[in-house]
Amino acid sequence: MNQMKRMFSVLACTCLLIASLAGCSSNGGSPASAAGSPAGASTAAAYPTKDIQGSIMWSAGGVCDMSARSIGAVAQQMMDASIIFTNRAGSGGAVSTTYVNAQKADGYELLFGAENPQIAKVMGTAEIDYDDFIPIDLYCTTYAAVSVSKDSPYNTLEELMDAVLANPGQVIMATTGAGGLPETVAAMFADVLGTAPAMVPFDGENECMTAIMGGNADYTITTLGSAASFYASGDIKLLSMIAESPVEGYEEVPIVVDSYDSFSKYVPWGPFYGVFVKAGTDQAIVDQLTEIFSQAAEDKGFQELLLSNGCFPMNLSGQEAVEYLKSYRSITSWLLYDSGAAQISPEEFGIEKP
Repeated sequence: MNQMKRMFSVLACTCLLIASLAGCSSNGGSPASAAGSPAGASTAAAYPTKDIQGSIMWSAGGVCDMSARSIGAVAQQMMDASIIFTNRAGSGGAVSTTYVNAQKADGYELLFGAENPQIAKVMGTAEIDYDDFIPIDLYCTTYAAVSVSKDSPYNTLEELMDAVLANPGQVIMATTGAGGLPETVAAMFADVLGTAPAMVPFDGENECMTAIMGGNADYTITTLGSAASFYASGDIKLLSMIAESPVEGYEEVPIVVDSYDSFSKYVPWGPFYGVFVKAGTDQAIVDQLTEIFSQAAEDKGFQELLLSNGCFPMNLSGQEAVEYLKSYRSITSWLLYDSGAAQISPEEFGIEKP
């Protein structure tokens, strides 16, 4: 996986870029359905006969929203239907997963989500995870980053963490709720340093960035993708990347292992974004969607948009995506349980320890 190039646009340009993707995709035409049973082939040949609904796990303006709408703009050029997007944020992704899981397994309800459901069981936020879905394509990943406002008194990660340690429960951290990336990385810091910030939940990472810029929180830990545009505009300071080596294009930002050697046990680690359908969906439809989104993930315009917003293209599907999901769930679930952030043992759900 190659590191990102210097970003050349910000999220403010997303709408224009998405429109460009929709009109300029070079991957036009409908892919042939995969071979299968006659009944399955017939189902795929007739699919889709109406518009497809897409539920986005997080609120508008964040990386999950941006990447979903962007790849969707490319994908719908290869099918005789539009993808109608709805943001269904809340409960660390549980609102959207519960909604899609309650719909028919017919390929007309797509879930555009991040990594959060893979720790929902141990966090007690939901009884379902991606085992209840089929991954169509995991199209990108990114780093986590520690951010403060441009006017923050903290100029280094060490200064921030020293303040958190000296004032337990008083330094405010903006999060996306139990099971979200901010609280997951906070659990790493708690394990390594014993930090205990006051955590205030918001509806998404974009809202977390707004909270620190508006003085409603002292810091946040989000995906680099959500912080990239605010960093480029000078509205925030990036104190650290949760990475094991300097990030290309962000070499000036310190990496966490340079601040705390013992953090090396947790990196490399990072979130991901993908599109899913409910388990039980006809395999012929799954195959057709997989081919469409795999082609869309290779679209040059889409990949450039990801890179410009601090994300890495992945394009994993099939068994490779399934194994990736299982590995992430194992590592992160046990991390949270061993650090005390999760009270429910992964063993209760048959999640093997890595």
